[in-house]
Amino acid sequence: MNGEISSRLGSLAPLTGVSRETLCNLTRGASIRRYPAGTQIAEQGAAPEFLNVLLEGSVELIGKGRDERESVVRCCEPIDFFFLAAVLTDMPCLLGALAVEPVKVLTISSQTVREGVASDHRLALNLMGVQARQFRSIVRRVKNLNLRTATERLGCYLMLQRERTGSIAFALPVPKRQIAVRLGMTPESVSRAFASLREYGVSVSGREVVLRDPDLVRARCVPDPLIDLDDRERSFPEADT
Repeated sequence: MNGEISSRLGSLAPLTGVSRETLCNLTRGASIRRYPAGTQIAEQGAAPEFLNVLLEGSVELIGKGRDERESVVRCCEPIDFFFLAAVLTDMPCLLGALAVEPVKVLTISSQTVREGVASDHRLALNLMGVQARQFRSIVRRVKNLNLRTATERLGCYLMLQRERTGSIAFALPVPKRQIAVRLGMTPESVSRAFASLREYGVSVSGREVVLRDPDLVRARCVPDPLIDLDDRERSFPEADT
């Protein structure tokens, strides 16, 4: 297992350029864990014993109110770090973590991470970059929720899937329930949004979607790369001719 841990750590972009000593120290404080779907990986308010690196599956980071209402703040997909801010500040986790599907997680001792950041400037800079990207992701989510209607959010999401698949006909990458969570909607509002998009050439059957006229959807929903694309992506394709 130590060989797998070393291999995984060495392949992570945020660990590029760190010293061999730092990498060895991180390996000694690391393990690989698997969780079935539905597992509560961490509780809101708990002390972060580990920095978690999601290798496989998906995880929702969820906030809970006193009345037990829940809100999904961020969805994690490989490769992603979660609870990084809590680990670096040695403060309680502001969110809980739920395995949406079976997941594989690399856990690294929080104390080891903090010691590495203090002694290895490359690790500190790399993790600063991870934290910055996560902050930008949350800003994009807030803009998406506050500046768009439910129909616009769904339409832009579908346009993004169209770009990623290169086809006007594609399968949704996750169930509609998860799409609702990611777009800050209820399953019922997702169904209503799909219904609203029918007149713009959008049809859906199960998880299969067809955008018969992407230009109509683009004009109705107005995709924006500053909201819809992460920092590894560039822009939406030009209108079809």
